[in-house]
Amino acid sequence: MPSTAIDPRPGTPLRVLVVEDSLFFRSQLVRLLQEGGDLTVVGEAGDGLEAISKAQSLRPDLVTMDIEMPVLDGIAAVREIMRVAPTSIMMLSALTRHGADATFAALEAGAVDFIPKQSLTGDGSAATARALRERLRQLVRGGMRLAQAPRPETSRVAEQHFADRSLLIIGASTGGPALVSELLADLAPTLPCAVLVVMHMPAGFTGYYAERMARKCRLEVAEAFDGAELAPGTVWIAPGGCQTIVRRGAKLELGVTGATTGDLYRPCIDLTIASAAQVCGNRTLAVIATGMGADGAVGCRGLRAAGGLIWAQDAASSAVFGMPAAVINAGLADAVVSASELGRRLQQGR
Repeated sequence: MPSTAIDPRPGTPLRVLVVEDSLFFRSQLVRLLQEGGDLTVVGEAGDGLEAISKAQSLRPDLVTMDIEMPVLDGIAAVREIMRVAPTSIMMLSALTRHGADATFAALEAGAVDFIPKQSLTGDGSAATARALRERLRQLVRGGMRLAQAPRPETSRVAEQHFADRSLLIIGASTGGPALVSELLADLAPTLPCAVLVVMHMPAGFTGYYAERMARKCRLEVAEAFDGAELAPGTVWIAPGGCQTIVRRGAKLELGVTGATTGDLYRPCIDLTIASAAQVCGNRTLAVIATGMGADGAVGCRGLRAAGGLIWAQDAASSAVFGMPAAVINAGLADAVVSASELGRRLQQGR
């Protein structure tokens, strides 16, 4: 779901509503948010019902939302806030199976992003606080603007979408889990290619996400592992905390290795697409969907040179129009498609 908040005027602090039932953690979070002066906490709530009331009365630019709370939980609160006072909502999630499943349910209910609570209770450094505040501002801004008009669809796109293509790569970040959930649920059972999903997620969450998708999808869905075969009709989720590449041994398969401390993205979409360009070339279709930053643009440049096909999600349906805009601005997109159009094409299986 695209972000509905409007970025405040330059220099105006971002107005945040903090929802958390633990007074201790809520105080920590308020301190982290306000110490830079570029954000201001306009309200606090200790349960979901209070969160809904304050979201309506305060109209914040963004809400940070806990999941496990008394009176009304975070998932129900997200659903109601998006109905009565829609705004950008960042979930605070526990790194557990239950926490991950609840987080994905909240994203499907309308939240735009999530962050593990553990990442906010570590060293409490100024760098951690700055990174959190910038991430929240990016959520409200919605990412980049277009530097040029989108390229019209080319004759290559007028062909059958998956004709002669052995691999579909979907790259996404912020806003991606909910979008990809919808796309995978609607995948045609006759899809004639393998699917690899690369999303910026913490280690552990991708396994839970794959299990959740396996219950919704008509195709086999699993978290990728080293040596996994890229066979038609299979869907692999690149594991968080690792790097995933496409390689060819006796068959087309995945290589999964641990990420290094210098890797900005784990998994990195650029790395995956670049490997596919070398191995599969023009038999690859890459879809760059909603996400913060520009991961995917460098890989798409190599894929385009190799004759691959590239689609980018449009601004209107992107939660954060960063990654797709980077691809479009570089002149690499063969087609700019809405989330609904992307779903329709995948549903048709061609």
